[in-house]
Amino acid sequence: MLTQKSIKLSDYVEYPYLIPRIDLNFDIRTDCVVVQSRMIIKPKHKESTKLILNGSQIELLSISINARELKSEEYLVTDKCLIIKSPPGAEFELKIRSQIDPFRNTSLEGLYISSGMLTTQCEAEGFRRICYHPDRPDVLSKYTVRLEADSSLYPILLSNGNKKYSGKLKNNIHRHQVIWEDPFPKPSYLFALVAGKLNLVSDKYITNTGRLIDVHIYVESGDEKYTKHAINSLKKAMKWDEDTYGLEYDLDEYKIVAVRHFNMGAMENKGLNIFNSKLVLADSKTATDDELERIESVIAHEYFHNWTGNRITCRDWFQLSLKEGLTVFRDQSFTSDLHSTGLKRIEDVSFLRNFQFAEDKGPTSHAVKPKEYVAIDNFYTTTIYEKGAELIRMLELLIGREMFFRGIDIYIKTFDGTAATTEDFINSLIKGAYIEESNCPFDVSKFLNWYYKSGTPKVYVNQSWDSKNSILNVSFKQKIESDQTSENIEMIIPILYSCYSREKGAIPILEENLFVLDKNNKNLKIKLPFEKKAPVLSIFRRFSSPVLWESDLSIDDYLFLFLNDNDYFSRWDSGQFLMREMIKNRLFNKANSSLEDKFIFAIKQSMKSLEIKDPFFLATLLENPGFAELESLFEKVDPINIYRKSLDFKVLIGKGILQEFRTLAYKLFVNIDHEWPEGKGQRKLLGTIWSYLTLAGDNNVKKNCVESINHPSMTISKAALGALKPLDSVETNEASNLFYNLWNDNAVVLDSWFAYEASRPNKQGIDVIEKLLSHPKFDWKAPNAIRAVLGGFSKNIELFHSLDGQGYLFFAEKLIDLDKINPITASRMVKIFSKWKTYVDENKEGMYKSILKINRANISPNTREVVELILK
Repeated sequence: MLTQKSIKLSDYVEYPYLIPRIDLNFDIRTDCVVVQSRMIIKPKHKESTKLILNGSQIELLSISINARELKSEEYLVTDKCLIIKSPPGAEFELKIRSQIDPFRNTSLEGLYISSGMLTTQCEAEGFRRICYHPDRPDVLSKYTVRLEADSSLYPILLSNGNKKYSGKLKNNIHRHQVIWEDPFPKPSYLFALVAGKLNLVSDKYITNTGRLIDVHIYVESGDEKYTKHAINSLKKAMKWDEDTYGLEYDLDEYKIVAVRHFNMGAMENKGLNIFNSKLVLADSKTATDDELERIESVIAHEYFHNWTGNRITCRDWFQLSLKEGLTVFRDQSFTSDLHSTGLKRIEDVSFLRNFQFAEDKGPTSHAVKPKEYVAIDNFYTTTIYEKGAELIRMLELLIGREMFFRGIDIYIKTFDGTAATTEDFINSLIKGAYIEESNCPFDVSKFLNWYYKSGTPKVYVNQSWDSKNSILNVSFKQKIESDQTSENIEMIIPILYSCYSREKGAIPILEENLFVLDKNNKNLKIKLPFEKKAPVLSIFRRFSSPVLWESDLSIDDYLFLFLNDNDYFSRWDSGQFLMREMIKNRLFNKANSSLEDKFIFAIKQSMKSLEIKDPFFLATLLENPGFAELESLFEKVDPINIYRKSLDFKVLIGKGILQEFRTLAYKLFVNIDHEWPEGKGQRKLLGTIWSYLTLAGDNNVKKNCVESINHPSMTISKAALGALKPLDSVETNEASNLFYNLWNDNAVVLDSWFAYEASRPNKQGIDVIEKLLSHPKFDWKAPNAIRAVLGGFSKNIELFHSLDGQGYLFFAEKLIDLDKINPITASRMVKIFSKWKTYVDENKEGMYKSILKINRANISPNTREVVELILK
């Protein structure tokens, strides 16, 4: 039971005032910032009602309405808001002059200092730390912003929109001013301001209609050389959005600022994106192939928000997935189109299964459209983002690509410049495809259950073969385990399927088809060309629905699909199933040597066909299931045993394919390319093979890994580190020291060293983590550094999960300290304890004591909400 008051969707009431225009003036001084806001306010109703403006940690200096100074009895100031008791019943001008102190703000919300630079983070409710305002997404205004500061301390002054004026102050030549104007209405969470010593890297983009857009990236001195990839990524995204969705950028300039101290990955503020520096500053020497693709994707994501999030925003925070789920879907599609659809799908599914499915199963499980929350910051989750994207993907599959884009067009034309709801979006898609909902072939209300219900549906699949008529009968049963209801919930579950002949092999005997499971139980009859034996069924191809499933496919069926399925996801998924089975058998001391031998043979066969044709896919097939997936296989989780048995399994595979791996690794190593994206498949495969060979005890490979730390490709360097990581060896220490010496002056790269040191096995135990936290290069105010050390420590399985409980207690103590300066990061990291009830008794007891320790501390509302859910 939550002890804090929650905000409920059912209580939503529209704000009683329109604020069509806001003029903001920022006077940046050495010890404070004086903010003056001028708002044009229009009552929506004739009846006068109190005007409530949210505000926190603001010192009110003056307030006036229509140029008349208000008396103290006409308004009320609390620690959370400003209330004007009897505002005018007609349109009026409200001026508020106030003062804030960003120099002592460690929360990384509102206006704060980062490496001498003033910057903002207003989503979700940070604007109320800057000035008094409703600070809710359904209040949209056009903003004009004037910034004034000492030109030597803050030579760069940025805000949203287009620059209208800049120059020195007439009465003080040491100070300058810049005026920015955003012509499009936006909610306050999209406001942004940056002031500081920054260097500019410029480029240009020409739209399909011939408009010239200035591309500006602002970075700290010395980082200019790391911006080329970001600029290229942005221009690719702008081009893709025009070509795919017909959406052109609408301002004269597009600005990105790289910030070291930032809670999120990036923020889509209109025309002024603020990025975590690790997602901007990169090239193939400082970032891996995966990191470069991630940067490309995130830059695209924030750009795509210009239309799906900015021009059309969400009515309230319960609709958060309206903008985030849709935009994740768009950035996933962008990456698929630029690189590989099949491989991107596998990447996304693997992430979903290891993070979102685990979230769905735990105490912080919530619906894509939740009904209530205490702190909205706690709902920036994989459910909102990645599961939300899966729902959009299902809609595209159900209504067809052409109709989907027609619906998107209707949505944008209908709701441009407004704050919309999830239902507005769904209705637009249905209207685009079918004109009326009554014409829709599936029940829209059942599809909306995906938004309203928490939990991961599970589908049970059983087959029977009618050899006489060559018909495969397939029965499907759906079930969702949800804490929200005990009733049978029917979902719309699209299932892509195909069939293979056991005799004919890799060529499917049935084209890919779509079956829609829209009832708790439903049957499918598949008429096939004459077959003597039952065909092999390939289901949920392309991961057509975000569900778990259990089928009566045999081990031999999975081996067949692993070797023959032409769908990348289904082939990979078959291998993942087999690996999970083999590791699970070993955990129960029931190793199936026959299956293991067959799997090793299947890998050798795959190597012959894929090492040249698609090395990246081969590497993907060789990757073990994620740790969270393995944990989900057991009612009582023994994390240390799972970790050890999964390593034993890798040793088995490495030794079983030792010579083939050695030969291939040598060929790859001597012919490796350095520049992304060329050669990324070969680099990925080399790193994967190294990870097997080091565990198999190959001393030559260990030596190669140490020598590769200073390789010109960061992908190779980190692959070498990763291959040595499970070994508490001389080579591991040597490689780690070499990496540190190479990169100790680059904070972005050094975070990966902190994560490596925190997560690798060591004999010194928690002392190593303490030393990292007190390291002169560690920055407690930088979320990246915190996540590197504490997040890395949580992945150090044997240390974090030590049976004496000391790992848990240490982590709890550090979270309590962190919560005092950065509640958002603390509340997200405390979710590591979410699965405490699923562990074996020794771990469960230790985790419980640590959670209670946090709960008894004086913690923030953000962290309190999560802890109470975990303990529930």
